[in-house]
Amino acid sequence: MADITDQEAIAFANNYIRPMCETLRYVTVRGEDWAKKWSTVSSLFPNDTSELQDGRDAEGISKLTGQDINNVAVVFNALLNLMDESAKTAVAKPCVRPLLASNIPSS
Repeated sequence: MADITDQEAIAFANNYIRPMCETLRYVTVRGEDWAKKWSTVSSLFPNDTSELQDGRDAEGISKLTGQDINNVAVVFNALLNLMDESAKTAVAKPCVRPLLASNIPSS
């Protein structure tokens, strides 16, 4: 096989593949932490129009409902299910920076 030396290909790998893999690796680890926490707090969010009273609407932040949060949880779970060990290995290889434990919040 011939080496890949095309400058556009190299730039694509370095400007898109590597950074996106680092982001996805972080999101996966953060998501695994989210899943642990969600299992303990999900019952606090009824899947209805009950509004989250966080006082953020004064800042122009959208008001969330229990249903909104449950909808996001469905998406997060679907994304996490895609990241099996094979996917994690594929995503980890292009990463340049170490994943620091200090960047990951604990449950």
